[in-house]
Amino acid sequence: GDKFMFWEDIWRGNRPLRVEYPRLFRLAKIKNEVVKDYSLLNGFKEVNWLDFFTRPLLDRELVSLIGLKEKVGMKVLVSDVEDRLIWVHDSKGVFSVKKLSKLLLE
Repeated sequence: GDKFMFWEDIWRGNRPLRVEYPRLFRLAKIKNEVVKDYSLLNGFKEVNWLDFFTRPLLDRELVSLIGLKEKVGMKVLVSDVEDRLIWVHDSKGVFSVKKLSKLLLE
């Protein structure tokens, strides 16, 4: 969690969290933190997410926050394991730029 950016890098799902949750990204106090800066004791279950935003969230923003929490909530960070990039592949296990481009544009 110390090498990948929470909002900017693809570390949960197929696209950056800033793309999936643009409104929350705009409201984030700090946009260039690494994943571990958003976690607490190497996890996300006990995090007070409202502390990360510039103002109290509106109802529709709270719905987005619920989605974000579900997306990252089950992720456990292991401090003694180095971050690594895992390539996206098709159903046959083959990586292709075309497949990655399609996922990024979704």
